[in-house]
Amino acid sequence: MELAGRSPETLGSLRSEILDWVSTVPYANNHRRIKRSRLTRTGEWIFTKEEFRNWRSSSESMLLLLRGIRKPAQPFPRNAFVLPVRLAGAGKTYIISSVIDSCRRNSSDGLAHFYCDRAEKSRRDPETILSTLVRQLAERPFEKKFLQPVVDVYTRREKEQRKTSRLSLTESQELLIRLADKHSATIICIDALDEVDPKVQVKLFGVLKDVVKRSKNLVKVFATTRMDTVVDLQFETTLVLKPEDNENDINYFVRSKVRSMIDDGLLLDGIVDCGLETEIIDAVCARSMGTWVHYEHFEYGWT
Repeated sequence: MELAGRSPETLGSLRSEILDWVSTVPYANNHRRIKRSRLTRTGEWIFTKEEFRNWRSSSESMLLLLRGIRKPAQPFPRNAFVLPVRLAGAGKTYIISSVIDSCRRNSSDGLAHFYCDRAEKSRRDPETILSTLVRQLAERPFEKKFLQPVVDVYTRREKEQRKTSRLSLTESQELLIRLADKHSATIICIDALDEVDPKVQVKLFGVLKDVVKRSKNLVKVFATTRMDTVVDLQFETTLVLKPEDNENDINYFVRSKVRSMIDDGLLLDGIVDCGLETEIIDAVCARSMGTWVHYEHFEYGWT
């Protein structure tokens, strides 16, 4: 099936059909949701890190892993105001969303991303992850050369009457290489590799490394993970996130959240003087120790 000579209407309909066959994961919505919840300038400190700058500017294909590190939360001091919170991760998802936006703004390279999530089957499965990356690299609307490799696989599946099954791991691997060869450079960003099904994690790593190795053009992979030895060993360069790296991000988030809750009357009915507001902010920031905080519920009192 050739795309040349088709009318814009026919081509548009065929393009949508084929791309939806490749993947229906709402990757753009996932990114927009994270971006909306990300405060201005959050995660931008990573652009000053030597390891990241080397990865971004290198003329060689390479993989870079950002690894979070957990530290035990600090207890609130005695007689301090207690604001119960749930400690989340180190903000790696916000960081990678900043990287994705930066790459999109500052480059015409091929760009594909994926946010893994163990709570959703489709977002922890290597086949789905890879096929979603394929879709993104193939879907430039006005450049048929990027779609043609996928059309070739789709046509073969039609002839074999196997169109109902999705792309296999091997098919996605070969397509990623073919698509990377059509882009002058390709950037792949994957968040939370540790949330991929551990039984098949190694298959995903194998494909990513093979794409980097076999592509004729530049391919760069940036990924994040919690502390995970299996993931760590797969990457040649690891940037370890330290508590002090995102301290300003977290402090800014806590100040903004506490202030908005006071303004909305959700914190002590909004009756909070400046001194108490500062005390609450300092207590939560001290307890976070480089770990993002998510507010689930509030109970107030003195210990």
